[in-house]
Amino acid sequence: MLFQELVSPSHKTLLVKDGPSGEIFVDIARRYPGQDFVCLNKTATALLVTNPRLLADVLVHRCYDFGKPPKIAAFLRGFLGDGLIIVEGDRHKFLRKNTMPAFAFRHIKDLYPMMWDKASLLMRTLEKDVVANSAAGSSVVELTTWASKVTLDIIGIAGLGRRLNTVEKDQDPLQQTFEEILEPSREKLLFSAMSFVFGPAFVRLLPWRMNNVFRELAGSLESICRPMLAEKREAIAKKQDDHFDVLSLLIKSNNFSDAELKDQLLTFLAAG
Repeated sequence: MLFQELVSPSHKTLLVKDGPSGEIFVDIARRYPGQDFVCLNKTATALLVTNPRLLADVLVHRCYDFGKPPKIAAFLRGFLGDGLIIVEGDRHKFLRKNTMPAFAFRHIKDLYPMMWDKASLLMRTLEKDVVANSAAGSSVVELTTWASKVTLDIIGIAGLGRRLNTVEKDQDPLQQTFEEILEPSREKLLFSAMSFVFGPAFVRLLPWRMNNVFRELAGSLESICRPMLAEKREAIAKKQDDHFDVLSLLIKSNNFSDAELKDQLLTFLAAG
């Protein structure tokens, strides 16, 4: 695992050069064993919580006391709009209240058979992939793409009431767009890191082709989501929609404009 510090030694923003991005946090936790949290910058405004009990405070019990880093939120807003994982305070409480019914225990329990079917489909697909790779001289299967596909399929049904079936497709526009966004190329990582450090507004002023790349990717996501939203509204209007998915609940609440619904839709898809 190789890292590169940005800006100054006191600023612990790290750029992953090789290996899974999550390893960066494991590495830091190992460097400081026994610590409940580790300060990642000199001003102690960025913390890595390493104690699971403290995570409950940060994420659940006192979540509104811990705001999202403004520059990171501004960067993600370019793709996800003002979705549930971006907004803060009263707006977040409003969205959370309107989405919680879709995550009730009985509803999640009703989704168990669908999740089992998707897991079984993934296993059969992986078996075929292993056989194909073995014929080519390797039995190693890269799980990242497959895990993303099956999660996106589950989110598609639970969140949107839509069967995306990305596991069964060799290529899917939605899956491809998210893979392009998340592809850890050096240039994209540097672009993201500079946006986190200096803010997206500053980076947009630079004559850098990555600005156009990210703009086009965000446009692709929006062009995919708008037809989905229109189809869902039409199904509800014609009383052909009896789903209890998150998107249906938000539309039926009449509390959201199309632009706001689009942001929530992008958030659900990003979760996948």
